[in-house]
Amino acid sequence: MQCINCSNELSNNQKFCSECGGKIIRKRITFKNLFEDILDKFFNIDNKFYQTFTKLFKQPQEVVEGYINGMRTKYFNPIPYFAFSLTLAGLYFYLVQKGVIDYNELINYSSGSQGEMDQEITQKVNKFTLEYSNIMTILFIPIYVLFSKLLFSKCKDYNWAEHYVIVLYLFSQASIFTSIVILLSIFNTKLLLVTTSLSFILQFLYFAYAFKKIFDLNFKKIFLRSVLFFVLLFIFILFIVLIAIGIVYYMKKNNLA
Repeated sequence: MQCINCSNELSNNQKFCSECGGKIIRKRITFKNLFEDILDKFFNIDNKFYQTFTKLFKQPQEVVEGYINGMRTKYFNPIPYFAFSLTLAGLYFYLVQKGVIDYNELINYSSGSQGEMDQEITQKVNKFTLEYSNIMTILFIPIYVLFSKLLFSKCKDYNWAEHYVIVLYLFSQASIFTSIVILLSIFNTKLLLVTTSLSFILQFLYFAYAFKKIFDLNFKKIFLRSVLFFVLLFIFILFIVLIAIGIVYYMKKNNLA
């Protein structure tokens, strides 16, 4: 026999390839083994996803330090983990498109007593943000890395690439958790608005907790650095939002949109 993945010679009783580690599949594809494969990949207690997800809550420093130091088989690679978080977050927009979530009602709740033009601008900005949320997230990651490097570089000597690993793991973990919470509340508009509004606070708390574990800081130091981290991030987001509002307002005023 030959491994279908790397063409390595195999014996008939091998279950995994000794060269690439791939599982030897002898049966034809059926719906049953497709379903079993999905369960094995994501819900098996011994798999990488489960280990990474649970460990990033309990001991995030072990995942980060382990991966940086070469432990690549025990935990999910941060890039596919980040991709999974984007996919889960994208499910929210898919449900909006399919009408499962009444987005107009959600916008009306969040707009409150704004004027008609202000509400229209708010709706356009929110819809743009929702539609391009994954692209914006990818573009925001370097900003997270920049602030992480500036605020925590003296705590441990991680290089830029290692700060990328830290940010990708932490952001993905926070995103996966908040996405699950939001998706569980989609059938109640008020509850959905609350969970969406709290997602930023939950992210702040998780980042502060994880940074404390990773950089081994006391409460005072981690509180000050975490607050500064998110103040800088909030200012940057506000700056982007104001630019977006200005563009929408200009286009509305000049009948360009």
